[in-house]
Order: sequence, then structure tokens, then C-alpha cells
Amino acid sequence: MKNKYLFFKKLYKNYVIILEDKGIKKTFNCDKLLMKYINNLDINYIIINNNFDIIKVDYKVNNYKRYLMIEFLCNLIIK
Repeated sequence: MKNKYLFFKKLYKNYVIILEDKGIKKTFNCDKLLMKYINNLDINYIIINNNFDIIKVDYKVNNYKRYLMIEFLCNLIIK
């Protein structure tokens, strides 16, 4: 599952990669921090299930890098 994530992350760098298995959504690394921003409707993401069916959601404004910086700065301040 991690290999599938790494493969798609290299293809889609500015997207949150979500792997879905039997209705359970899972992600890794920095995308795990960005899962909470998906409901804001301004971050692009891709959902991939076990059959490699891909659901790609694009918005005109992609704030992937902005949210990533916010999360890293918050983690620095908290720690």
C-alpha cells in the first residue's frame, strides 16, 4: 500500500493522495496532516481504490503548498 502511495505521489506532487480499502481511507506522510483540509474545497486530491480506479478532484485554487506550510509551522511552534 505504501508503494502505491509513493508511486502516485511522484506523479501528482501537489495533490493529497488517499488510498481507499473497503471504505477505509488511508494516507501517509505529510498528506496525513492535510486530510482535515479536504472539506475546505480548495485543495486537490486523488482517491485510489484497490482496483486502481482513480477519482481525481481538481479545484481552480489549489492551496496544497499553503496548508502544508501552515501544518509544518504549527508543528514547529507546538514542539
